This record gives sequence, structure tokens and C-alpha cells, in this order.
Amino acid sequence: MFNLLTRQSVLQSKWNQASDVIDRAWAWHRWELLEARDTWHRTTDLSFAVTSSDNPDDLVALVPLVLVRPKGIAAVFGPHLESTGGPAISSQLPRRTFERIKDSVCQEIHRLAQQHGVRRTDISCPPLAPKLLQVTGPEPNPLCHFGSSDTSTQSWILDIAKCNEEELWMTIEHRCRKQIKKAQRNMLTTQVVTPDLTLLEKYYELHLQTCQRNDIRPHPRKYFEVIYSQVSNAGMCKACVVSKGEEVLSIHNFLIYKNCALYWTTAGSDAALKLCANDFGIWEALCYMKSIGIQFFESGEAFPGASQGKLKGLNDFKRSFGGSLYPYYRGQIVHRPITECLMKITKELRGSRDDK
Repeated sequence: MFNLLTRQSVLQSKWNQASDVIDRAWAWHRWELLEARDTWHRTTDLSFAVTSSDNPDDLVALVPLVLVRPKGIAAVFGPHLESTGGPAISSQLPRRTFERIKDSVCQEIHRLAQQHGVRRTDISCPPLAPKLLQVTGPEPNPLCHFGSSDTSTQSWILDIAKCNEEELWMTIEHRCRKQIKKAQRNMLTTQVVTPDLTLLEKYYELHLQTCQRNDIRPHPRKYFEVIYSQVSNAGMCKACVVSKGEEVLSIHNFLIYKNCALYWTTAGSDAALKLCANDFGIWEALCYMKSIGIQFFESGEAFPGASQGKLKGLNDFKRSFGGSLYPYYRGQIVHRPITECLMKITKELRGSRDDK
């Protein structure tokens, strides 16, 4: 009754048409974003679609999925699967058909896990998906229907369509307003652009500086090449460039889809931090998003329980733009419990040694 098709066997236009129509899908389900994700280190794309055998051109479900192989000693425990965005099944289907498709998706995930010796599958739902934004009351994690345990978190989301610019200014926190005013006194300027490959060299230079400063591994250059070409050409990316005179201090990338915007990736110099370029850039981008009719703005995953360290600083920064906490549904399916348990123990022991 249903056929499962790999992404590579589906026309890009058909895949994106389904993503545009399915109300559980967001940008992570689009072809261009899956192409970008496929550039990451030790990653293989396994995304698939479900189509009706009666109408093979009608894609009724999209499942973004990648195989991630660990590095170093962790490689002995085997890979895991990641589904950023999670299974997106059309809400227009009859209930029984929906359930059968859901069962087919579950079976395919388990088949792929067995084929590749996978320890676990991590799944998440996009908070900006129209179906989730429409929720007005208590809502269980939709991933529970796929046999996953609940590993949900939260995200900061702001409805920028319901207020004018003055009200938006008063929505953001006092600390953030002070930073923005300081940036203005420092004579910083901004420009919101549709990024292309001419901006890539400067962005990647700042990206490497940012990663070195925060002691994290840089993304491959190819990742941002896809963002600044395919994703941008599809109208799903805007960049806010913050400068002082001729010097570019920071570049903030925003993912735009279905009348919503996500604060996505950012890169900046040491001077950007001193001159308050980040707060200023996001504020200017917020005003721009409002001017083009964007309704919801997500500043990113929240860590309200963090009391110290980088997570607290990150949460305070995202919260300062006035958003409210929204559910960020996540789930995990453990396929090899003993192996996954050993993996966690090894990570804990390595973390303990690093703390000494």
C-alpha cells in the first residue's frame, strides 16, 4: 500500500513540494538543508519518503535521517542515527492511514538501525512547524508514537507579528537594550542581505575564529557553501552583517521558512564581543524580520535550569530577546541498550578525567 523511497530516488522538486505542504515539516525537511547536513564529518544521508502505491507522485511523509559515525575510541561502540525534524506525516490523511504510515516509518528506522549496527536513534521535532505552533493546550510529545523515550527540552520563541517596533523594543530585556545602545554609540552598522558565495570567505574566517575561541571543532567549509548557495537561493537564508567602518565584526545567519525565522549560525571576531555587535545584529535582524512579515522568531534551544557556565550564558543571551519558552520535542530510540550504556559510561569517565 505504501512505498519507501530514498531521498536520492525522488525529484528535488517533489520532495520540496511535500515539505512545503506538510504542516509537521519545517526547514530541516527541505532538500537543501539535507544537502547541507550531508557535508558534516562522518555523516551519511539516509533520508527517505513514503508514497502511496496508488499515487507514486504523492509524497505523504518525509523522514530526514543521517547516520553518524563516532571518532576515536567511541568508534568501537558503533554509529547512531539522527533525525533533525523527525518524521513529518501529512495531517490530511485519514487516521488509520496515518497510523499505517507511522508503523512503516518505525519499521524502516529499525531496519536501517539493524543494517548499520546502530546503537540509538535521536529524533527531534521543529518548534516552528505550523502544526506545533497551533497547539493551544497540553500536548504529549508526538514522538512517543514512534516508540521513543522522551528527551524533550525547550526553545525561546517570540511572536514578533503581534507588536510594533516600539513594543518589540520594550519586550527585550534591559541588559540587551543597553548592549544595543552601546553598539550604536560605537558607530556600528548593519546590513541584512541574501548571502551568496562572495560572503563565504569572510564568514568562514570568522567561523574559524569563533570555534577557536570556544574550543569547538569547525564545520566543514562545504557546509556553509551549501548554505550560501542552495539554501540561500531557495529564499531560506538571510544574513545580518555587522561592521565598524570597513571592518566586518560578525555575521549572523537566519533560517527562514513558512513565515518563521530561526537564529541559526553566527560567527564573529573578538572585537565583536567588545563592541556589542551580537546583540545589535540580532536586534536589527528582528526589526527586518518584522518588516517582511515574519510572525515567529526562534532564538534557539533554552537551558533555563543552567545556573552557571557556558549554558547559563547562552540561555541568558537567547532569553534577552524577549521570547517565551516553547516545547522542543525530542526523543530517543535505543536499539542496543548494553552498547549504548557502555558508551555513556565511557563518556562519563572521559569527562571526569578532563575535569581533573
